[in-house]
Amino acid sequence: MKDMLYQSLNPQGKPFLWSHRLWRELPFDGFYHWHWGFEMLLVHQGRGVVIVNQKTYELAPGKLFYFLPYQLHKVYADISAERPYERSVFHFDPASMERFMAPFTHLRDAFTRMRKGLEADQELDLSAYWDEAEGAADAFQSGMEASGSGSGEEEQAALYLMGMLSVIGRCVRQPAPDAPDDASKPIIRHSDEVMSWIERHYAEPFRLDKLAAELHMSGAYLSRLFRQETGSSITGYLAALRIQQACNLLRSGSQSVEWIGAQVGLPNASYFIHLFKRMMGVSPHQYRLKL
Repeated sequence: MKDMLYQSLNPQGKPFLWSHRLWRELPFDGFYHWHWGFEMLLVHQGRGVVIVNQKTYELAPGKLFYFLPYQLHKVYADISAERPYERSVFHFDPASMERFMAPFTHLRDAFTRMRKGLEADQELDLSAYWDEAEGAADAFQSGMEASGSGSGEEEQAALYLMGMLSVIGRCVRQPAPDAPDDASKPIIRHSDEVMSWIERHYAEPFRLDKLAAELHMSGAYLSRLFRQETGSSITGYLAALRIQQACNLLRSGSQSVEWIGAQVGLPNASYFIHLFKRMMGVSPHQYRLKL
């Protein structure tokens, strides 16, 4: 199912999954989802938006985005034949990679801050060090091809991660010298305000007119703005967040399916089970049994 929210992405049982310079020149919708591990997304080409942690970022060449395990996010690329989307994606088990960092305290501490969600943004502009960042990805790919499956793969993955953390550390400490004075000011988007509102109210019955009134605009206009900024509908984001919260409750307790549905704003048990199965591929009961 193309819009299934949870993606395992680890069918071979490896502690990481690496995809080098994935190329796409045909449009795709993108969808909210999460997966088992930590993800680093390096953008070589493309334009669009990235949505994570109730924030909307501009997708552009030279940027790196990272997503925490089980963190709801979406990547929407505005693709055409003249404007393809090319990226390298590194999914990995944080604990597996972190053990290689013991001698490198600064890199380990930087990664710990990222892994614990202590950084304000999950977007990094690596353009000032792009040759190094892109070269690290190409070198990792060459090493994987040369070594063959299972031969020192984890060590190569750890070296790549530490190389990227070194670049990230320098970018954070040294902002681009030619950046305009207002470059550090946050860009407030209506979609960010909508997602923050939904984060606070997802357990309540949803009313577009109530949301729109609090943001001082009409419901139709707000819906149109949200789709323009994120590539999806407000109700689509709400449904994804509710199911994610339901999964958290299924993983952390033994409460009934009916109780969990009510806690996430879906008190009709039949509809909750139907929506959960459509978005997760299994029923809430089956999901709990697979944990």
